[in-house]
Amino acid sequence: MPSPRRCGLWWVLVAAAGTLPSCGSDDTQTCLELTITYAGSKSGAAYLRVASDDGGQTYFIGGNAASIQFLILVESGGVTCSRGSVSRPDIPLTAAVWIDVSGAGAATCSDLHSPQCQPSPSDPQAQQSAVLRFGQLTRIRLEVIDPP
Repeated sequence: MPSPRRCGLWWVLVAAAGTLPSCGSDDTQTCLELTITYAGSKSGAAYLRVASDDGGQTYFIGGNAASIQFLILVESGGVTCSRGSVSRPDIPLTAAVWIDVSGAGAATCSDLHSPQCQPSPSDPQAQQSAVLRFGQLTRIRLEVIDPP
């Protein structure tokens, strides 16, 4: 039988390796993964808004970049997680990403929480609704397309 000191060291090594189970914790991670793609050639500042359908009061992620390529590099493929209790409900949300070819976003999107921060009809864009499920990984794919 291993000594208590040796057993304690083993648990420290297991924990450091990241393979220790949650040890009875009731904390559950709720995660969102965004994938953004664009195959067009338009240029301009790019914006991202992911907001709960209550106007972003419950959940909000926003970002902007000098180009869609940089926004894809920074935001695409990343996973954002939060911990919460089982009393936290699922959250309906809407995700949008667009390229501001018109230049109107500079003034209206200085505050990404503003309801006026929206793409113009002539901007390449993508939008998707989803439900952020408690304790699960929600994946949203935003394929930016040029307007017809």
